[in-house]
Amino acid sequence: MDDHDRRSDEDEIRAKLSTRPLRFQQHWEAERASRRVGAEEKAVMERQSAFADFVVSLRFTAAGGDRVRAAASAAAEMRRVVVALTQAGLGAEVRQAVRARRGHRAAYEAEAGHVLVFVSCARARLVQEWRRSRLHDWLGGMLVLRRVARDAGAAAAAGAVDPYEVDPDARDDPARLLMADAATADAISVAERQRLVYRIIVGAQADGGAAVRPDGAGVAVLALHDAAFNREWVRHWARKWLVDGRDLRRIREHFGEEIALYFAFLQSYFLWLALPAAAGLAVRAAGGGFAWPLAAALVVWTVVFTETWARRESDIATYWGVHGVQRTADARRTGFVPDGHSVDPATGEQIPVFSPARRWARRAGGVAVIAALAAVLAALVAAIFALQTFVGEFYAGPLASVLGLAPVVLFSACLPAYTAVCTRVAYALTEYENYEYEAEFTAQLTVKLFVFRFLQDQLYLFLTAWVFVPYRDTFERWLSRGSGLADVKASDTPAAAMVQTLLAGFVVTSQALNLVTETVVPLALRWWAARTRHAAASAASATNSDSVLDTASEPAQQQFIARVAEETRLPEYSTFEDYAEMASQFGRVAFFSIAWPLAPLAAFVNNWFELRGDAAKIAGATQRPIPRRVDSIGPWLGALRLMCWLASITNALLVYQFNPGSGLLLPPVTDADAMKRYGRTGLAMALVVLLFAEHAFLAVRWLITRVMASWPSAYTRIVERSHALSRRRWLERAPLSVRDLAFDSEEPTDDHDAASAGDWRIELETGLQAIDDAFKTG
Repeated sequence: MDDHDRRSDEDEIRAKLSTRPLRFQQHWEAERASRRVGAEEKAVMERQSAFADFVVSLRFTAAGGDRVRAAASAAAEMRRVVVALTQAGLGAEVRQAVRARRGHRAAYEAEAGHVLVFVSCARARLVQEWRRSRLHDWLGGMLVLRRVARDAGAAAAAGAVDPYEVDPDARDDPARLLMADAATADAISVAERQRLVYRIIVGAQADGGAAVRPDGAGVAVLALHDAAFNREWVRHWARKWLVDGRDLRRIREHFGEEIALYFAFLQSYFLWLALPAAAGLAVRAAGGGFAWPLAAALVVWTVVFTETWARRESDIATYWGVHGVQRTADARRTGFVPDGHSVDPATGEQIPVFSPARRWARRAGGVAVIAALAAVLAALVAAIFALQTFVGEFYAGPLASVLGLAPVVLFSACLPAYTAVCTRVAYALTEYENYEYEAEFTAQLTVKLFVFRFLQDQLYLFLTAWVFVPYRDTFERWLSRGSGLADVKASDTPAAAMVQTLLAGFVVTSQALNLVTETVVPLALRWWAARTRHAAASAASATNSDSVLDTASEPAQQQFIARVAEETRLPEYSTFEDYAEMASQFGRVAFFSIAWPLAPLAAFVNNWFELRGDAAKIAGATQRPIPRRVDSIGPWLGALRLMCWLASITNALLVYQFNPGSGLLLPPVTDADAMKRYGRTGLAMALVVLLFAEHAFLAVRWLITRVMASWPSAYTRIVERSHALSRRRWLERAPLSVRDLAFDSEEPTDDHDAASAGDWRIELETGLQAIDDAFKTG
């Protein structure tokens, strides 16, 4: 067969495929229609024979002679994916991706090298996976909860709407988890459904999955956005001052616990910022700066907030039924490579394992690599800082205004490029450490990336306060004498003003830029792409020409495929950037608010917009997040606690250095000019202040945690009630002789006991009579 005949056969196959209706689209639109008429989740589930949520995107790009080989490899991967999905019990429909065509009569054109696999899951397969997941949770020790009417106040305080208790029947009888009735299965939320289907798609074939591995390049698995829900969500939040428990429940049911918990954290952090914002505003109005009462209040606030949030996230996870979910791992990562198998002591099954010793050895090597990369990043930040300080404080030569832009350009160009390299290295190291489950992988990757983020965001301010300000005369002498530069001026900016100006610029500028780059620009680009797509759909409807495209016959189907292809080009959403942004902001507020007391107020205002901006970003500027179950914010809580400790040190040192007053640990100022230019620079006294502040912080944190521990958490209350109910139910089912031990009366059980009881009764009566005789008065 020659090339012409082969191309003719391919065109004929493509034409037959294009005339076939896309069943995925039919399931998708049927579910959307059911939701538009206001049907409850159970009614929606009952009407659906299959569910359409996920699309697997496969694309390849190659140039020159490699294109043939790349195309063959991509075709083989496509066949493998389709077969694996089918064997896992899922439906797979293949269509070539299309996109809107500009400046041409044809509305759509095929997207070369890009194929979409539309994945459908039958209702029976979904219920099977749901029961399996429930049993897996029970085996892992998770609480199986049911809704009850009590504790409504505690549930509302925890940000939840429906309080729960442990289902004693499910706890005592695991068969109930496997034989769940139809009504329970019908109530599976959208997020839970997508989590289960995604688990089938990416799970190992040994666990019943298809082992489709998203690689971030050629293969991607994405869930489709529900445009109607997104529009209503963004519009609803834009009109509200506060996000309440019902809003969080809706987000949880639509996007899963990971996204809902992020918004719960952001809302809680936003409300807690009102306290330092009010205190900072009062200090600013009084004309104070570097005030030790504000510093002490800030440190106490950081501890109370972090410990309160730790309690709150535990309560939320309990009421959402995911407390302890980290102990019940989901399907193994497809990237996990075991080095052997062992017998599970609980189940007796053969399970793949990886030696902890080998993993720790790999971690140790990774620590060295991360430390080296962090050192280079610190040197790069220090070099940019030195250039900015030189141009802004010392240089008085030609083109000073132009050179003043150089640090900004370098900071904007070099640091993102270098941190991108660090991110790829961190990802490769975490992959090399070979974690079995996604939660472990994400936690370790987050720790590595946070090191780089912390240096990038906070090092500038530390260098200003504790390197340049105390040693500015040394730098000035070196520049004027040792460097040979003629156009050097003296730095005359007051030390405190320099720190305040830099902090204000960082807080305001970074928050505004983040809002624009993360939300406004992507949404504008998405709006333009949607406008182009709708114009192409109108052209397709008007022309109805066969020349429009031969991969999709109907305009509605063309538009649907084009919209799906457009979503595949959106960036994936990750909570890392949002948590990192909030952690960096928390650090600046905790470390340097005494320098600029309006920093908490700026953060408070920013976070009101951030809450709604992140909602808009998820709804329109990124791919739909894959639902994941989490019971905490992960390593970010540890990062916040670390910054609480650092805040106690930085606040104490800043007060010592820049507060002009005198008192405890603050020696009197003898040289006003030196105080204005450098602040206090005595290293010995600074060390004393540091140690005092650290020990005071440890004492305050111990006291706060002990006081909070006096009130049991929701998890503790529910678990204790569950254990009591289980023991009571067991006792009620026990033989009569066993129940008599707990519930029998005080009657003696045999003759010997009766005689003994009679003797003691006589002795008691005699003793009481003796007491009365001894205390008679007449």
